[in-house]
Amino acid sequence: MGDKEIISASEISEFAFCNVSWQLDREGAPRSGHSSARMKAGIKSHRKIGRSYRSTGVYIYTILSMLVATVAFILYYVMSLLI
Repeated sequence: MGDKEIISASEISEFAFCNVSWQLDREGAPRSGHSSARMKAGIKSHRKIGRSYRSTGVYIYTILSMLVATVAFILYYVMSLLI
């Protein structure tokens, strides 16, 4: 699937705001210097937020894994006392 076939949430917002601007962007029309700089800053900001969410997800999975291992150990210990 090519990039032109995928429509992001921000593109839907752009289309709702100004469908002509959205169409020009899809066709590769050049942007003004101001809007181009804002777009680059937005992309950089979104990438930073994405990295933050991914690293948070790693911590959550690690904590959940430790919790599951602890519960399993406690269950094993309790079952060994009962036998």
